[in-house]
Amino acid sequence: MILTLTVGPMSHGGHCVARHEGRVVFVRHAVPGETVRAVVTDGGEKARFWRADTIDVLEPSDHRRRHPWKQADALRAYNHGQVPVGGADYGHITDVHQRRLKAHVFRDTLQRIGGIDISALDLPELGPEGELTTRQLPGADASGMHWRTRVSFGVVEGSLGMKPHRSHDLIPLRAMPLAVEAVGASGIFTWDFSGAASVDVVAPGGEGPLSLIITTEDPSRLPKGLQKLAEETPEVASILLRSPEGQDYQVLTGEREITEELPVPVVGDSGDIQESVQLAPEGFWQIHRRAPEQLVSTVDRMAKLGTGGTAIDLYAGAGLFTAWAAHRVGHSGQVLSVEAAEGSSAAAERLFAARAGVEVVCAAAEKIARRLERSDLVVLDPPRTGAYRKVLEGIDQAGPGQIIYVSCDPASFARDAKGLLQLGWQLRGLEVLDMYPNTHHMESVALFERR
Repeated sequence: MILTLTVGPMSHGGHCVARHEGRVVFVRHAVPGETVRAVVTDGGEKARFWRADTIDVLEPSDHRRRHPWKQADALRAYNHGQVPVGGADYGHITDVHQRRLKAHVFRDTLQRIGGIDISALDLPELGPEGELTTRQLPGADASGMHWRTRVSFGVVEGSLGMKPHRSHDLIPLRAMPLAVEAVGASGIFTWDFSGAASVDVVAPGGEGPLSLIITTEDPSRLPKGLQKLAEETPEVASILLRSPEGQDYQVLTGEREITEELPVPVVGDSGDIQESVQLAPEGFWQIHRRAPEQLVSTVDRMAKLGTGGTAIDLYAGAGLFTAWAAHRVGHSGQVLSVEAAEGSSAAAERLFAARAGVEVVCAAAEKIARRLERSDLVVLDPPRTGAYRKVLEGIDQAGPGQIIYVSCDPASFARDAKGLLQLGWQLRGLEVLDMYPNTHHMESVALFERR
């Protein structure tokens, strides 16, 4: 079914909201205010709402542009009888308007789920009329390309591929321009990955050389020349083979660990300096090339943490914010770093082995929340699902001076922000960062203090 719709505001998830005969229709690949023709992709007569994709624009917005990635361009794909790959659902919108829409979505989500009216708060980050903005990261250009340091691909007929939105099918890729330049320069889009189920590509520091993590049930089914090809490609440093369960790794060539530079070095008690962290293949690290230093600098501006202070880093990963906190409190302070993933926690254990004032605990935040002791600051950077009430109550009972909440999902953040306000905290600082250009995703850093 094809509908003619005038679309309304952007909602969380990259859909514009429209209405057809009283029914809500969530429309992808449109810009608010446009009149479009859209094909219904999901929904029947009894459905509460429908989903649709834009296939033609009758009245375009001034904020529409030519999509910089051809295979993700919905209009181009549908005009050629194809479907676009996912992963760049804001690419048809000018970069300035992308950030404006993200600020609107964040504001509306915080109001709808959290019951928080940002314009009524006295936040230093708001504009002169109380408006929220989304901050562009340094080094970004108007195209919004070449920022991803980590990309996961499927494999279709030996080629790297990606899925369309809400589809299990794979489309072979000729390129992935959201990825840093090192990915395209490596030539891996011409390689034969037959026998692989998926390929994860990592470009440490955004520069490479690359590490390829190939998931396969049977390594003997991989092309025989793959190892030699990697060894002859200077842009590729290592290939690791992973079992489908994701627990066993075999080094085909190169090193097992992935090295990432730290924005703030770790100084050991004897004066030795570590400027990087060695990550396990499954270890988490921020995917935007500028994200680690930008997140750390944002947290640094908000925090009141000083020499001799105490800090807790929940959902700490390999220790990005732990390293920053250890620097701020110095050797006379104390930092507790809590991470549930064994590989990331082990990386943090190695990183801070020479710092007596840093304790690394491998545990789920909800398991340890009730045992937290008083500190000057709690930093938490939970996964997309958020922290939930049990963790928030544990933090509250520990009575820190400040809470800094780093989030990659406005909806879960809004839910948790509401929970903190109910526990007697006040939102005192908020920044939204455009860490995922050309997508609907965004990052936020929020400061909470006691009322």
